[in-house]
Amino acid sequence: MTTLQVVLFREDHKSFRAVVKISWFQIVPHVANLPSMKSTDILPWPNPITERVKWSVSEQAGVELWVRRLDAIPGPSPGNKAYKLHWHLEKAARTVSQALLTFGGPWSNHLHAVAAAGHARGLRTIGVVRGERPKNDADLTETLRDCEAWGMTLVFVSRAEYDEKNTDFFKAWLRDQYGNPWIVPEGGADALGVMGCQKIVEPLDIQTPWDAVLVSAGTGATAAGMALALKGVSPLIVCSALKGWKPLEAMETLIQSTVNDPGWAHELMEHIHSWEDAHEGGFAKRSPELMASLESWEEETGIPLDALYTAKLVLALRRRLEGAGGNRPAFLSAGSRILLVHTGGLQGNRSWRTKYKRKSAP
Repeated sequence: MTTLQVVLFREDHKSFRAVVKISWFQIVPHVANLPSMKSTDILPWPNPITERVKWSVSEQAGVELWVRRLDAIPGPSPGNKAYKLHWHLEKAARTVSQALLTFGGPWSNHLHAVAAAGHARGLRTIGVVRGERPKNDADLTETLRDCEAWGMTLVFVSRAEYDEKNTDFFKAWLRDQYGNPWIVPEGGADALGVMGCQKIVEPLDIQTPWDAVLVSAGTGATAAGMALALKGVSPLIVCSALKGWKPLEAMETLIQSTVNDPGWAHELMEHIHSWEDAHEGGFAKRSPELMASLESWEEETGIPLDALYTAKLVLALRRRLEGAGGNRPAFLSAGSRILLVHTGGLQGNRSWRTKYKRKSAP
């Protein structure tokens, strides 16, 4: 006996629930009712560059540093979003609505990427934004102005409503209001996002393993996909961008939901380590040490960093490489060869860069 909860709407849009019990049927996710996933020539996989970077900190430590530049991927949605959204875009293109709906804050890289990708591929996009819309459109963030310019319908909701974004009731209401769009979770953090992020790992990474692969994390989906693809051939180091958040727990949950095999997920977790000391106070927090590290890196390497994610990973790596050699992990010992994955997100720097430069000017 299977219990199905149904959310119904009256003509005045008032909702009510009904509980239906069905015998001898299996209720499956709506994903299963769509055509099988098959990547097309219209939506090719990204082909990022991987370059050797001679950063003074790693050079002095005798560590060979390589950077995979997801930030430099051409196209409407660079960075890890190009991978997280790949299968979601494929699915949305096969729906009757030809639309995607997703969630984010006023400076969300995720909303920005969905709006850009939807515009480029002729898909309608709806963005549910946390907070009230400014009274003056000129006060919209540059991110949201971009989204509207690309045709995204912005739906502003209170923080209390936004907290309901993962509930079946709220998603059912959104589908009813906006023409049954394909719903993408905040940050693309679900099985489809994890499946797409496997492609960040390339065949050569398996054939010639690194001593360590490093990536920053905000939901764990990117790292979870990479862990699946690496299969434990190299240790995966995940740097948390959030205070008090446990990336390993989030990753194991995402991997389990993707492969439906708790044992396999647990086995993969044995090859993953977390760094949780570079959040600098929490998400979007920027300490003086973080900003000094970011500026020094950019001056030396010419590679721009986003302050929310990859800059925190670089700071965490710097702290370990500049510390006493005996305190370094074995995979950072002299002679090691490591890969740092730059997840992009540079558009979000507009939220602070002008203000920061003005403040730090002499």
